[in-house]
Amino acid sequence: MQTWQIVLLTVSILVVLSAVVSRRYPPIGTFVECDGVRLHYLDRGNQDGPVLVLLHGNGMMVQDFVISGVLNDAGRRYRVLCFDRPGFGHSTRPRRRSWTPEAEAELFAAALRRLGVERAIVVGHSWGTLVTVALGLRFPELVQGLVLASGYYFPTWRTDVWLLSAPAVPVVGNLMRYTISPLLSWLMMPKLLGKMFEPGPVERSVVRSVPTAGHMVHHAAPDRLLDTVELIFAWPNIHAEPIHSLR
Repeated sequence: MQTWQIVLLTVSILVVLSAVVSRRYPPIGTFVECDGVRLHYLDRGNQDGPVLVLLHGNGMMVQDFVISGVLNDAGRRYRVLCFDRPGFGHSTRPRRRSWTPEAEAELFAAALRRLGVERAIVVGHSWGTLVTVALGLRFPELVQGLVLASGYYFPTWRTDVWLLSAPAVPVVGNLMRYTISPLLSWLMMPKLLGKMFEPGPVERSVVRSVPTAGHMVHHAAPDRLLDTVELIFAWPNIHAEPIHSLR
């Protein structure tokens, strides 16, 4: 086979696989349009209770909180809004802006206002803690409290960031998204899951429930480690309200 035929065959296979994955893992929530971004979110739980916002970390999506049971447990007391961050899950990520924690905070503030939310407790996990802190610093009138889980706050040298930064490069990232990225993600997922759960085994429920890796990181960009925001310690007026229903 000639080179162009191999490329055409590869692209065709990936397009078919992408269609299969999209059909197998459709959106499980609804959408809200804000600032040119189509945000996918879940609105669950006690609709008369305080609002609790869940923001996931890098390489994840709303299913992270669904599979873990956090969403259902919190929903007994709270109205839970769980978002796919820009570029993850079914939320879009326009290329025209740099998606720093501050930029995401502005987006979520606009989304919460559009959904009629006046005050909310915001839970951030991993990279999502940066967005959570930025939301509190920039929009204190919107935030009732912060809960930061396993946050990443200080810039450090990480080789993996440089190795995984290609998808963030304009044009190159777009080409990778529709060619090798889904395949590479699918191949890497077992190792990544093992790393997340070590030293214990990976839960079978997670293996069955986590969407195909190529779908989960379809739009994802690497960590912006130098785009950290001011720490929570610089903002003493915010406190995290105990969330008794999580456990």
